[in-house]
Amino acid sequence: MPATPEEILANNRRKIEKHRRRLAYHDLQVQGTNNSSIMSKRSVEAIYNPILEPESSEWIKFFVPKAKRRSPAINRGYWIRVESIKQMIFRIRDQYPDQPVRIVNLGCGFDVLPFQLLEQGGNYEFYDFDYPELVHRKLAVMNEAPEILSVVGDRNEITPAQKDMGIVMATSKYKLVGCDLKNTGLYKKQLESLLPKGAGPTIFIAEVSLAYMKPEDANPVIEISAQVEDSHFLVLEQIMPSGPQHFFAKKMLYHFSHLRSPLQCVETYSTKEKQTERFRQYFPDIEIRDLFECWNELVSREKKKAVDEVEAFDEWEEFIVFCQHYVVIHATNSRKLAFRRHHEKDEITGFNDDVTLQHRELDLELKFPAASETDGGCIVHGGMWQSRTDETLQIDNDGNKSALQTSEGPSPRMCHTLTNAQYGTLVLTGGRGRPGLAYDDIWTFHVESKKWTKAGSLPFPMYRHSAICTEPGKVLVFGEGQFVEITDSEVTTLRVLGDIPKLASCALTFDPEQSVGYIVGGMSSVVEPLINSEVYRYKVTNDAVIVEPVLSSPQLARIGCHAFLEKNLLVVVGGAGSVLQNQDTTVLVVNTLTWSLEKVKIPRPVWETNPVFLGAASFGNRLIGGGAVCYSFGSAYGGAYSVEVA
Repeated sequence: MPATPEEILANNRRKIEKHRRRLAYHDLQVQGTNNSSIMSKRSVEAIYNPILEPESSEWIKFFVPKAKRRSPAINRGYWIRVESIKQMIFRIRDQYPDQPVRIVNLGCGFDVLPFQLLEQGGNYEFYDFDYPELVHRKLAVMNEAPEILSVVGDRNEITPAQKDMGIVMATSKYKLVGCDLKNTGLYKKQLESLLPKGAGPTIFIAEVSLAYMKPEDANPVIEISAQVEDSHFLVLEQIMPSGPQHFFAKKMLYHFSHLRSPLQCVETYSTKEKQTERFRQYFPDIEIRDLFECWNELVSREKKKAVDEVEAFDEWEEFIVFCQHYVVIHATNSRKLAFRRHHEKDEITGFNDDVTLQHRELDLELKFPAASETDGGCIVHGGMWQSRTDETLQIDNDGNKSALQTSEGPSPRMCHTLTNAQYGTLVLTGGRGRPGLAYDDIWTFHVESKKWTKAGSLPFPMYRHSAICTEPGKVLVFGEGQFVEITDSEVTTLRVLGDIPKLASCALTFDPEQSVGYIVGGMSSVVEPLINSEVYRYKVTNDAVIVEPVLSSPQLARIGCHAFLEKNLLVVVGGAGSVLQNQDTTVLVVNTLTWSLEKVKIPRPVWETNPVFLGAASFGNRLIGGGAVCYSFGSAYGGAYSVEVA
């Protein structure tokens, strides 16, 4: 029996109401992201400001009275987000020295940028936009903070017309405006009312706020903003330059989906190129940089040194990968740009079909362990999970692992080395405890008895160093720009003939048949960092190591990469560097006869295991373990992989 008109009408009303509730719920979840963000920004304010801006007041404390300290990687991630936007504002402002600069913050939340910049002086007018409910909450906090009311200036009476426009607070320097940006009709009227022509440039800021809107809702906001004279649109937004199967991207997508505030634009505009095409529909000039490029281009060396003093930091790989999944976009109709000319990275065009990457099942949630091969498997020591461990694991070739009971052995540590010196012994060197606490001890693990014995000390403490066996009973260690040779009877610092920087977290290989080895990647400064793009060849003599550069490529500039040498092929895997790796560039091959550089396409089933080649351990042709904290989105861990050469 067909439904009656009354039943059809009632059913439609239920659908409309359900849709309305779903939209309202989504809006509330998006507003909820403000709480998490402002908590993290409060952590940054509490520990960064006293060192970087000691003369500045703390403003977020009025919204978050008690600071909860975040991890160093999250703190630095939020700092570079905020600093990038501020530096872009300064660069744009400086091109209008005699005009007031109007700053419209779209989705402002509890952002305190207006109070920070007004306190510093300068000719600014601020317009904070967000959901009506959220701006009323912000206003309530402001009304209880005399310091904020003082810096924004004397309050004007809100007229009925202003109230109809969503304005809840107005001074000569600051306006607080309620607007659901999906209501583009109201937004356009608000801009026409608030921003008269000829009154100076306008900087629109959308710090992630448009990311929660569907493209069909977000893009009209951009289009309307582009119609303002001397408009500069600054966007901070997520991208997925290596696709959704990259371990960081996968964690990021799951995180926001789990919070019921999924990212709505990132899959449509997943790369710099797609974001550029998006904004070119509305603005003639577009600039785009990821946050690591912003770190390099917008933050001076002096400020980087100051940042390094804030807190102990040894999470470069995680910081870099996070930065490469966020972009700052500057779109303008004014012809006034903020960045210097951008030099594109070198591209590698050829593929090598003789090298492939295979996945092996292994459940090992461990970052920066040390590992070495043994007959039938490997031994793994230390590393970091929730804390640093001193556990010694035995893992067979089928991935079965067992913890060995050792009465004495190396203390809990990470970033150390474990090398098979043959004769049934493994040699462990250095490493660190907490950041800044490096070790110089040497230990020997006896494979048959499964016992550790202390075997001396390095000439100086080392961590993030490299080691390899050059002949039975001899282990060569490279760290702090020095080569140290370890035998069962002595530890010797070898002379270096040639120039090589003090590299940390580089890959070290050696071919005993050719008596030659290679050094790839690494960083020579932990402040910036300066990432090495050179490949160095070395030869060991009786008391010296001869070193020379043989190849340079930005694609080889990687911190924490791994290298394997076989059949004149130098295979480089993983790490983090100036270029984010993808399915085609995670593994590269250097032909040591022709010095050509080729890519390796990782098979799709292997790529879909979301490999994490950060903080892994390698030996022979295998990589195991590794992992990364993906900003505030959770941790990802590696398994086991092998490099196969046909």
